[in-house]
Amino acid sequence: MQDYLRPHLLTLPIHRAMIRSIEARLFAELAPELPEPIFDLGSGDGTFVEIALPGKQVYGIDPLLRDTREAAGRGVYAGLSVANGRALPFADGQFASAISNCVLEHIIPLDETLAETARVLRPRGLFVASVVGERFAHDLLGTWLLERIGLDGRRYGNWFNRISYHFNTLSQRAWSERFAQAGFEVVTSRPYLSAAALKLFDFSHYYGAPTLLTKKLTGRWLVAPPLSPNLLWEPILRPIYNAPAGADGPYYFFVLRKRA
Repeated sequence: MQDYLRPHLLTLPIHRAMIRSIEARLFAELAPELPEPIFDLGSGDGTFVEIALPGKQVYGIDPLLRDTREAAGRGVYAGLSVANGRALPFADGQFASAISNCVLEHIIPLDETLAETARVLRPRGLFVASVVGERFAHDLLGTWLLERIGLDGRRYGNWFNRISYHFNTLSQRAWSERFAQAGFEVVTSRPYLSAAALKLFDFSHYYGAPTLLTKKLTGRWLVAPPLSPNLLWEPILRPIYNAPAGADGPYYFFVLRKRA
């Protein structure tokens, strides 16, 4: 089985490598079931599709011009557009399947974007989406630490959601209802990443803060990937990467099908 942890450790800061490697494995497992062409809602800088879905005919949209230019430079997309999910620049039923990796929690307006995604999909087309859940803010390390000393941890969780531009953090049931409202039926849904792993995820944001400067100055998160101290984290992250999903978690992975 292909490993997605090491490529992310050589590409991204620790917190991103931790979550994106798990998501890449989840999406890649479904890749054979995703007919082309594929629509990517929120293509970002293209790193995710380059690692998780190489060789697939994917068309992406993202509202950020800089990220879209970086994605174009990777040469992994069949087409890219700078656009908002409220009005997708595609014809009805243009795509056989669609993906969205940790994007929907950032989107306003959510319902209109989901309806547009359904519009550009063919009848019975698959839509695979990972999303942030309602447990996210509560399971953060900062929230836990404040509550341990008798303070209101919700303030930290709310702050973290705010700086992460998380506008939609819903329960598994609430996400299912929003998808159904847009014309999708849930094929499967499951949580991923444990509460304990999310605490490490939170801590690693601060550990990896210097990479923000590296990215700004060089255009890359890591200056010399083969020499990256990220690799020292691999023994810690490997059990998290391999861990089975629990009964609930801070993130959800949905496989949806457009109703005929």
